[in-house]
Amino acid sequence: MSNHRSVIRRRAAAIAAAASIAALLLAGCTSTSPAKDLSLTVQVQAEQLTAFKYTAGLLEKKHPGLKVHLQTITGEQKNTTNAQVLASSNAPDVGIVPTNAQTYFDLMKAKKLIPLDDVWKSADLAARYGDTVAKSLKWNGTPYLALFDTVYYNVVFYNKDAFTKAGVKAPADRQIASNADLYALVGKLKAAGYDGLAVGGASGYQLGWLVDAQLQANASPAALHDFLTSWQSGNKQSVKYTSPKFTGSLAQLSEWGKHGVFQSGYVAASGDQAQAAFTSGTAAMMIGGTWIPSVLKKQSFDYDWLLLPGAGDTPTVPSIYAGDTLAIPTASKHKDLAKEYLEIYSSDKVQKYAAAKVGSLPAVNTVKASEVPDLGPLVQQVVKFTATKVGIGWTSTLPGGLGQTLIDSEAQKMLSGQSTPEEVGKSQQKEFETYKSDNG
Repeated sequence: MSNHRSVIRRRAAAIAAAASIAALLLAGCTSTSPAKDLSLTVQVQAEQLTAFKYTAGLLEKKHPGLKVHLQTITGEQKNTTNAQVLASSNAPDVGIVPTNAQTYFDLMKAKKLIPLDDVWKSADLAARYGDTVAKSLKWNGTPYLALFDTVYYNVVFYNKDAFTKAGVKAPADRQIASNADLYALVGKLKAAGYDGLAVGGASGYQLGWLVDAQLQANASPAALHDFLTSWQSGNKQSVKYTSPKFTGSLAQLSEWGKHGVFQSGYVAASGDQAQAAFTSGTAAMMIGGTWIPSVLKKQSFDYDWLLLPGAGDTPTVPSIYAGDTLAIPTASKHKDLAKEYLEIYSSDKVQKYAAAKVGSLPAVNTVKASEVPDLGPLVQQVVKFTATKVGIGWTSTLPGGLGQTLIDSEAQKMLSGQSTPEEVGKSQQKEFETYKSDNG
């Protein structure tokens, strides 16, 4: 969902991008497509490269002589400077445009993406995504994006050997019931020589994940709905971010920090460093999601999964992210081929292949996780659990500058002792009001 870079570097990149993005977004660009120019450029992140190559091969087979060029970008790039790239006259034919990144909103306001009604109709995407996801992927009722996978995050993976050595028994229902239970569990792990929960405090996204899970567990349904939708144009805010309904979830993270729940040095740790703390056996737990089993295929220890407590009596549940999307820039020189690429990637054949090879979950309901044994038993268990218990990630729905980018850096400051939950709430509310004044 994001690249493993420090918040400081990401902010610097975003500021640098902002200096020139307005001119680029508003610049005119050509869209002619020479009939005999059989080439296509598609952006991809490294973790999806296998599936994107497979799709490229299917399209090349359909069009002899066609060459699909895959252009690798990082998570940091897709959330910041990629808006410049996709708005330029040298834009790729298919670009990565996550729904919760400011890139998407900037490109849409500048009218730099083409509508995909014909792709959605041809691939029956409205029905295959399901009503909730389909609506979330439309801009004023029109689709400009095609989803290429879904994931569940806020899943905690734990070292079974470490738990056994520490005399810790994981909850039968996989949900740690309370903070007291969590503190007792971490205390036993530390006594046995292990750190507790590994998180990347400087990853730019993992602290935001924890806020997502806490809001789902702690906020009332009405308050959560307001947090998820009040940012949208035409909607009014009913629950301010200075309210305990929001700051209470931040206070939960603050309490965890004070009670030593996280690994040593977590505030400055990247996502990669947090994962390394777990895989090396230093930390007994790690925050992650359904892609982790495809990454940790060969470990020296067995691992399983569980869920963290909420601040009250309600444990957390996995959060869903349905924002990994592709779009076609108006500057694409091969729009028809680009649309075909999206249709092929949306096919059941590719969705099954991607789930098996990449570890991501299918974006369409015509492919069930149970039909992809390569996902493995842990992912199958998470998917089964989410059939009745799942949350919508707050940071996965808001524009990045208002959600993930902001809250992660603010939570990092809070956990390093530079601010309080109340001060974070004030910063969030101020940014919200600025956003609304600019976007309605």
